[in-house]
Amino acid sequence: MITSFAGESKHFLDEKNRLSIPAKYRRWLTEDDAEYTFVVTKGADPCLIAYPAVEWDAFAEKLRNLSQFKKKNRAFIRTWSRNSIRLKCDKQGRILMPQQLLDFANIKKEAVIIGALNYLELWEPEMLKEHQESQIPLDDNYFEDLADIF
Repeated sequence: MITSFAGESKHFLDEKNRLSIPAKYRRWLTEDDAEYTFVVTKGADPCLIAYPAVEWDAFAEKLRNLSQFKKKNRAFIRTWSRNSIRLKCDKQGRILMPQQLLDFANIKKEAVIIGALNYLELWEPEMLKEHQESQIPLDDNYFEDLADIF
């Protein structure tokens, strides 16, 4: 069972577009996680999202509970499911990344892998930098206001 992913690391794609999932992220997986399988999909930001299979299955169950009679729900389900692929880690902890997903995130050789609680974000380094710099500046009360939800 996933406790939570946190932290960041940089990894290079090899010549076959395999990306090594850092051991610090694989250690949260168990043999019950379909032999270290991730579901990788396009993110809402210009990055890729890698869910451990068990987390993807929980997310997919929430999608299944949306009414398919609503157009916006069908579009949301379609967006997440059509761009998703199950990828099993090889014995070295690498996943073979599909070119269309790499193209979406502009990942060519290097990826920043960020632990985001129950999933990983995969970013092209310059894209991450640009995205961070384009964010709305936080005001002095941002964290205080956010703490109200806890």
